[in-house]
Amino acid sequence: MSVLMKFICLASSSAGNCYYVEIERVNLPPVKLMLEVGIPFKEIMYKGLNQGIKMSEIDAAVVTHGHGDHCCAAKDFVSHRIPFYANEDVLSKCGGNPKNRLIHNEMRYLAKDTLIIPFNVEHDAPNSLGFVICTDKETLLFVNDCKFFKADLSDYKFDYVCIEANYDGQQMHFAYEDAKQKNDYQNIARYERLFDSHMSLAHCRDHLKKLNLSQCKAIFLMHLSDRHANENKFKETIFEATGINTYVCKKNGGIV
Repeated sequence: MSVLMKFICLASSSAGNCYYVEIERVNLPPVKLMLEVGIPFKEIMYKGLNQGIKMSEIDAAVVTHGHGDHCCAAKDFVSHRIPFYANEDVLSKCGGNPKNRLIHNEMRYLAKDTLIIPFNVEHDAPNSLGFVICTDKETLLFVNDCKFFKADLSDYKFDYVCIEANYDGQQMHFAYEDAKQKNDYQNIARYERLFDSHMSLAHCRDHLKKLNLSQCKAIFLMHLSDRHANENKFKETIFEATGINTYVCKKNGGIV
């Protein structure tokens, strides 16, 4: 099956995350969404312009949580009057409209014929969320920074899945043990935080196996670690587990 949804990665790493999608609707043009705004607004505009993205045409911007690499341009989106949706913490900091607050399991419209259903995920930022986004034609799952999530999503048939696959657990384990042997406390703390707040390749695979992917056209892996992820291995692992075309989001934009 070919990829029908327009998906553009502008950035994907701990330095910044920003993704643009166009999700098909039945009797309307595709809904245009910016998911995560974790790079400077000028960079989003510049990269977007090179990709044919018109900021004035964006129907909504949505972020998962309050870490800067996911929401640093939030104030700019609000000041440019682009509808901006996030949890209460992010909205209060960026001066966003309180009516656009996203709450676990409380569905709302982002645009005509476009629903978002937020759900809680396990991360080290308050009220971190994942999203199911549905039009009358397609359904997208978006899960970025998180160790895992408990939400039962088995009732949804996903057309596309965007999900974090941050690190190779075995590779990280060896690096962690090496840091402990060397009394490298800075890296020990860093690895322990990653274990507790980000999704391993194995957890990513296990979550995907629980989903209804019978009509899924593509899986996009986000937020790969520079040090502890091999994009070819990650693509192969997820494709072998699901049989679905799998793509990796690059740190500075683009997919492979």
